[in-house]
Amino acid sequence: MASIEQARAALASHGALAPQSAAEHWHGELALPAAIATFYEQVGPLGEWVNERVGYAGLTVPTTGNPFSIPALSRLWQLQAGYRWHGITGERIADWPDHWLVVADQGADPFIFDLRTGAIQFAMHGTGTWEEDEPLFADIFEMAACLGTIGQVWDEAGDAIFTNEDDCEVDPLHRARLVERLVPLLGSASAAESIVDVFGW
Repeated sequence: MASIEQARAALASHGALAPQSAAEHWHGELALPAAIATFYEQVGPLGEWVNERVGYAGLTVPTTGNPFSIPALSRLWQLQAGYRWHGITGERIADWPDHWLVVADQGADPFIFDLRTGAIQFAMHGTGTWEEDEPLFADIFEMAACLGTIGQVWDEAGDAIFTNEDDCEVDPLHRARLVERLVPLLGSASAAESIVDVFGW
C-alpha cells in the first residue's frame, strides 16, 4: 500500500493541496468514511478556485485518453450525480449499490470506494449494468499515488510520449518508466503492468 506521503508527493505537481475537514467541506447524506476523511485532511486535493458557485475545481491529472479527475471534498457528493441518483431528476438509481462512493473519475468512468472494505474499483460506462469487480487499488492512498505518478510520467515525457501520434501508442520507453515508478507503490511488477494496461499505456 502507498503511504500518505507518497500520495501527496505524486499529486503535488497536478494542483494545489490543502487540508479539508469533513465538518467544513463534506455535504453528503452519508457519513464520510474515516479513510476518505483522512485522505482529504492529510493529502487534500483542492485545485484552483473557480468561482463562488463552483468553488475549488479539484485536480486534473493527465494520462492517455481522458485525464483523471479528483474532486475537492466540497464537490465530492456532487460527483455522485449520474451514479447514485439521476443527474436531472434526482431520482435514486436502483442498480447503484449503497456501499459505493465515487471518489474520482476518468471521462465519467468512476473510481469507486467500497464503504465496506476501503478498496477502490474502476468501472466503465456502457457495459450494461454496474457490477462488483476485483479492486484495482487497495485503498484511496494507493489510488492517488498511482494516478499522480501516471500524470508525472506523462508530463515528463512531453511530446515524446507517443511513438506515433496518429494511433496514440505510448512509447515503450515511457511505459517501462511508468511500470518502474509504480512498482514501489503496488509491490510488484505484475501489479504495475496490470495498472498500465488498464489505462492504455
